[in-house]
Amino acid sequence: MLVAAALYALAAGVLVTIHWKLWLTGLDTGVYTQIILGTWRGFHSAFENASHLATHFSPLLGAFYPLLALTHSGLALQYAQIVLIASAPLVLFALVRPRVDVGLAQRIGIIAVLYPPLAAAGIGEFHILAALPLLAYGLAWAADRGRWGWFGGLAFLMLLVREDVLVELVALGSIAGLVLLRTRQADWTMLADAAQRRRIGFACLGVAFAAAALAGAYFGLIQPAFGRAGWYPALYYHYGLPRGEAALLAPPRVDAPPNPVAPLSTTLLRRAGYLLEAFVPLALLPLRTWWWLLALPGLGLVLAATSESIWTMGAHYALLWAPWLVLAMAVALVELHARRGERVARWWANAAIFCCVVFLLAINPMHLAYYLRPGYYGIADAQRALACVPSGATVATHDQWFTHIAATDLNANGDVIDGADYLVYADDFPDAAFQRQVKPELSRALASGRFRVICSFGSVHTYQRIGK
Repeated sequence: MLVAAALYALAAGVLVTIHWKLWLTGLDTGVYTQIILGTWRGFHSAFENASHLATHFSPLLGAFYPLLALTHSGLALQYAQIVLIASAPLVLFALVRPRVDVGLAQRIGIIAVLYPPLAAAGIGEFHILAALPLLAYGLAWAADRGRWGWFGGLAFLMLLVREDVLVELVALGSIAGLVLLRTRQADWTMLADAAQRRRIGFACLGVAFAAAALAGAYFGLIQPAFGRAGWYPALYYHYGLPRGEAALLAPPRVDAPPNPVAPLSTTLLRRAGYLLEAFVPLALLPLRTWWWLLALPGLGLVLAATSESIWTMGAHYALLWAPWLVLAMAVALVELHARRGERVARWWANAAIFCCVVFLLAINPMHLAYYLRPGYYGIADAQRALACVPSGATVATHDQWFTHIAATDLNANGDVIDGADYLVYADDFPDAAFQRQVKPELSRALASGRFRVICSFGSVHTYQRIGK
């Protein structure tokens, strides 16, 4: 099991290193680099021009401050994310090992390594949700073993991941707690002891209460203190309402910025495809047990979004539900082992491993072609152009280049014109959003005399603001 986790970490590490060397690592890693280095300033970043607490409740980001203070590189965050994803299956292995033979326990861990939504999360841009699988499996292990000190500590860390996790925990803790306290079923394979179920039930309700209280404090006190009210990602849940009799008679449609308006039938079909990508790699094993319902709050948060970018497989939002689905798969195999024997359980585990491999080869959410494609040809020109910017000056540049300098220049910003004294952009940068939005605005700024070129290297130029 350790070998499988290490091989995944090695392969993922190679991929993110290549991506970094090609200057292709995306915007989010750079933003979180600035946020984490701004821990002692209230998680402030130049990109957001405010505290990150106004957007997300993620105090756990502060745990990465020593890493960035030591390395001053966003690549360190990418490596940390890989470690978080790769180590989670080891905890899952420890959870199931006392109940099954070592061969089946190893297979369960391997499935957790290969499961495409989680494997993809390890090589994506850094997000704090990457800590959720490790914490979820750890919380289950602590509850199962009656290690209440560990349970409390892990639950506390989980409460600090993000505000949507708080919403998820309110639902999970309440439902699981009530089920465990009220059930009279005596033949559970997992949690067979009634006294143990009661203790875990009360613990789940405690987590739900703490999550509800913290969510209330965040939305009611913390966000307003930073000048914002309401959940920022709510813009991804914008449903267009029909107006007038003609609209009421028309087929229902959903509009969701920034995506174009799409027929409801189309989005439902795509959501169905998303669900298939979630369940089929696990050979539908989670559906053999009620434990799959643990994934329902996270799936609901994701699938309710009207922006397709939220429920595109490979996006980090899958981390809201994927750990709970993997946990349900593990429970299903434990129950199969207990009720139908080792041979049947191993057959199902092998089937899930096969399905994961097929999905990784045929429908790979890691988008390896994107990771291995060549970057901008003039990286040396970009480095020289950035060197023209005086130390400590405010600079804006392409998103990927911003990520590369975010740790060493806390004033850096990405893909903007206003608010920066210096700009570094390539005329032929292969990004549709830059060519459509930023480049025309830059041309207008030059024509109006607000900026002038001070350095040029190939197609890359350094611009200086004239006046204020």
